[in-house]
Amino acid sequence: MSLISFNSVSFCYTDSEDMVFEDLSLNIDTSWRLGLTGKNGRGKTTFLKLITKDIQPVKGEIVPGISTFYFPYVPLEPHCSTLTVIKESIAPFSYLETKMKELLAAGDERSILEYGSILEQYESADGYEIDSLIEREFAGLKMNTGLLQRSFGTLSGGEQTRALIIALFLKKGSLPLIDEPTDHLDMKGRMILGDYLSAKNGFIIASHDRHFLDLCTDHIMSINKSDVRINKGNYSQWKFNMDIEEEFELRKNENLRREVTSLENAAKNRRKWADEKEKEKIGAYDKGFVGRKSAKQMKRALQIEKRINEKLEQKKSLLKNVEDERRLKIFRARTSTDKLISLSNVTLRIQGRNIIDNFSIDVFKGERIAIIGDNGCGKTSLLKIMMNELEPDSGIVYKPNHVAVSYSRQNPLWEKGLLRDLLKREKIDETRFRNIMGVMGAWGELFERPLETFSKGQIKKIELCRSFLNPVDLFIWDEPLNNLDIFSREQLEAVILKYEPTMIFTEHDQTFVANIATSVVSLS
Repeated sequence: MSLISFNSVSFCYTDSEDMVFEDLSLNIDTSWRLGLTGKNGRGKTTFLKLITKDIQPVKGEIVPGISTFYFPYVPLEPHCSTLTVIKESIAPFSYLETKMKELLAAGDERSILEYGSILEQYESADGYEIDSLIEREFAGLKMNTGLLQRSFGTLSGGEQTRALIIALFLKKGSLPLIDEPTDHLDMKGRMILGDYLSAKNGFIIASHDRHFLDLCTDHIMSINKSDVRINKGNYSQWKFNMDIEEEFELRKNENLRREVTSLENAAKNRRKWADEKEKEKIGAYDKGFVGRKSAKQMKRALQIEKRINEKLEQKKSLLKNVEDERRLKIFRARTSTDKLISLSNVTLRIQGRNIIDNFSIDVFKGERIAIIGDNGCGKTSLLKIMMNELEPDSGIVYKPNHVAVSYSRQNPLWEKGLLRDLLKREKIDETRFRNIMGVMGAWGELFERPLETFSKGQIKKIELCRSFLNPVDLFIWDEPLNNLDIFSREQLEAVILKYEPTMIFTEHDQTFVANIATSVVSLS
């Protein structure tokens, strides 16, 4: 067992006064399957970069200096075959093989000695078995080994992700650090990768997909509002424990609030009685007796105030990790139509291939329909047909003009320019938009800098904010959770379950689909 130790580590970026980590001390066992969770901007990627030494703490130390391999990374030669890209990510096999040939050809004593040193490096990296090892890992990720001979650049995003993750676990003597590997993976791909990782030992992974974290982790490190904690178990076990703690603290906080109110009233009455007794001394026959009663009441009042302060100190230690939560609202339109949209025998061909083939669906008021399927099966195209952004080759699309629809795109509509200018152009009230953004956890100087400088999570939140501006009859959302943290995902779930809007959506987050959908349609 080896440990990575953070000893009183503090870190902040040079362009910010806010500390990302302050006096952080913890130990990480490198044999753990450790999952990182926390809101966007809490420091998950920063934490990984501190381990890799890409950034240095402003205070404290991280020991020992351990060899790491980071995902995502950019292959040196993406135009090469997938097999070559994976091999060169693991070790410089091409260089070692070329060098050994040159040394053998030279044949002199010095060359033979150097050859022995190079051969040792080659064998220690499993050079003679590396091709078969890569094929074995490919099979473990349910990938066709024929992809190994294809140019890496021609692979889909999900195929590239899985291929590069193979290299993480074949590179000897390093700890894999994996940052958001599910971004390009569909639901099936996430399950395959989760199962693959569950059979491995020793990695750190950051992800917002709760089901995925449940599949592959045995410890969770949560970067919370006020502290950082490591808990044994997967995400669901961590969430269960956090919910129990939060519920306990909320109850204790409420009890303390009642006690403080009661004590404040008691102290106020004691002081009032003490003042009244003090006034009775004027003209009293036995001023000493009255004075003693007044002092006794005042002493009791001071004792009660001391107890109040003790209760208030207890309150300060509670609810430090309860997230600030303002509730989203959904304003539903009041159409009398029950059937909001209907597709009958719709077919769409792209480059001679049927992307959607003879597809029919009716969406009725109150339904929340999840469209699932592998990447490239036509989910986004189907939603675009519903929005009249794509014309099908055949079939009928029925959507009454009076049905108000809110459409949230997989690739956000606004990705460039100043937010304030875009709102003016669309005649959207800035104050109302700001309020919705604040509820979704997007605030600060976002109106003062261009969208090109925003994080992917902030861009996605702005796209979703547009959905909550006006009353609608039907929400059509295309992968609404892309780049959103778990807190935001749960926030969306809560508002949907509360207001029960009519929805049709695509999503690869299995937990979200299970919690939200009233029915599921699978495209193959």
